[in-house]
Amino acid sequence: MNIAIVGGSGFIGTHTSVELIKHGHDVTVIDIVAPIANVRHIKADVTDYDAALHSLNGGFDVVYMFAAVSDSAENLRNPLTAVNKNILSLTNVLHAMHELNINKIIFSSTVWVYSVTENIHVDEDTPLPVNSSEHIYTTCKLTCESLIRNYTAMYGINHVILRYGIAYGPGCHPDTILSKFITNALCGRPLTITGNGDIYRNFLYVHDHARGNRLALDPACNNQTINLEGPEKITLTRVAETVKHLHDGPVNIIYTNQRAGDYQGKIVCNDKSKDIMNWTPTVLFKTGAKNLYEHIKQQSINCSTSRG
Repeated sequence: MNIAIVGGSGFIGTHTSVELIKHGHDVTVIDIVAPIANVRHIKADVTDYDAALHSLNGGFDVVYMFAAVSDSAENLRNPLTAVNKNILSLTNVLHAMHELNINKIIFSSTVWVYSVTENIHVDEDTPLPVNSSEHIYTTCKLTCESLIRNYTAMYGINHVILRYGIAYGPGCHPDTILSKFITNALCGRPLTITGNGDIYRNFLYVHDHARGNRLALDPACNNQTINLEGPEKITLTRVAETVKHLHDGPVNIIYTNQRAGDYQGKIVCNDKSKDIMNWTPTVLFKTGAKNLYEHIKQQSINCSTSRG
């Protein structure tokens, strides 16, 4: 297939590019940042409609939409940028797809959308009232999901909405909790947990993300919302204790007040991804955390050596 990945220079986009190319697909990354992977690149800012239309005019069969402000804290710091990059960019891409007769979009949503329900056990059919959202990141993702379904209803564009677990692995965002804790440990800074440490995440290793993204190309996934959640319930205290165990030196763990709107964690059902895509997560947190620790440690050694 001829595939465009909008926002494909980021963490998940890079690994997905490699996965798709490995399986014989023709991939073009559309991003304002040049990709790390050896892949065709079109530099474009899709918050501008004309740029989105021009960059997608390449005979594409499918568009992956990864362009977004994915860090929750960054969404809070700059809500205007968050809305433009999360919602406006998607709207531009959807309308350009309609104009260019591109018939399928695969969208990166998040399990954070489940924060709007009081249910602990959730699946893709759980009602999600957007007026219960307490975080702009959640609001943006719920709005994006609705826009995609609107474009399907109006123009017949097929979609797959993938609700991701928290992504991690070598190269992930430095402000994700595991990356931040590892960096702090290596630099001798404390590991700060907001709240009592019982908030949990089901971390999903990036190779499992990329494989799920590829499998979503199957027509059986069309017009479906599908969870890609991590395999284990990991509390923030366990994240900190894991880093403390991996680190060869003293580590101080401290607790502060919880932030409003933080995702508390849910028990997210993965049955649909297994039934439709034959997808299950394969990398356990212990293994993935060790891989990320060694990667960040090696990076810090390399930086110190180059400075010396």
